Amino acid sequence: MKHLLITGAMGQLGQSFTAIAKQWPQFQFTFADKKLADITNQLQMAALLRQLKPYAVINCAAFTNVDLAEQQPELAYAVNATAVEQLAQLCRETNTLLVHFSTDYVFSGRQLDAGENQTPYTEQDLAEPLNVYGASKLAGEQAMLNIAPAGLILRSSWLYSAFGHNFARIIYNKIQQGLPLRVVADQIGSPTYAPELAALCLKLLSADHFATTQLLHCAGQGEASWYQVAQEIQKYTKQQTTLTAISSNQWQSAATRPSYSALSSQQLQKQFGLSLPAWQQSLVTCLNKMGQSD
Repeated sequence: MKHLLITGAMGQLGQSFTAIAKQWPQFQFTFADKKLADITNQLQMAALLRQLKPYAVINCAAFTNVDLAEQQPELAYAVNATAVEQLAQLCRETNTLLVHFSTDYVFSGRQLDAGENQTPYTEQDLAEPLNVYGASKLAGEQAMLNIAPAGLILRSSWLYSAFGHNFARIIYNKIQQGLPLRVVADQIGSPTYAPELAALCLKLLSADHFATTQLLHCAGQGEASWYQVAQEIQKYTKQQTTLTAISSNQWQSAATRPSYSALSSQQLQKQFGLSLPAWQQSLVTCLNKMGQSD
């Protein structure tokens, strides 16, 4: 039985792995919060890997507050870059697979094809982050690729779930309360349901052994604006909340976000025959889960 160590177990993605673990009896899971596995503490992580000897480390620990990263860049880089570099080196030395998650925010949204159209980003496209969060995640990717432990970097986009603090859950709750909403309509991405991302990760670990680090895009199919996602949530709830589309300039935030950061997961489909569902379908799955917990 393959033993998997999940870091960042109390975060949204970590909780998603916890929620689906019973569906994967071929794996033994250790779910570690920051107290047990602080990825910025190299000595603690080395001792933990020596103790557990896991088949793979799935690193769900990250500094994910995009706006706060602008005020705390040193902490963002410590968690998203330096700690990943140290973890990659440790996994290489111990012959442990490493799975690390990155973000669509490594891109600027300014790329156009020959017809001056925006098209979903592939793994080969140039990364040009616009904010500290994206830059710190890109630095973590680059460090892992340079060290090249066996494993995966999975770039995803606009994660949401029934767990934690995320756009879908916030909008769902506010609509249920009948509160009026102003939602940005000029930022486009690929909404991704976190438990489905977790399940796809486990499928990859079940099927293949990775001799070095491979970078893959793994996001919900299709693209949408935040406003379109909010519209779908409102449609699901059948609530008549006032929903107003606004521009990015009308929404105050510390960090600049890409206007377009949809991801193409074609390489994942081509190489492994795997993909995530259309974002609309996954959103309904999530909303059903939220409704059950009300």
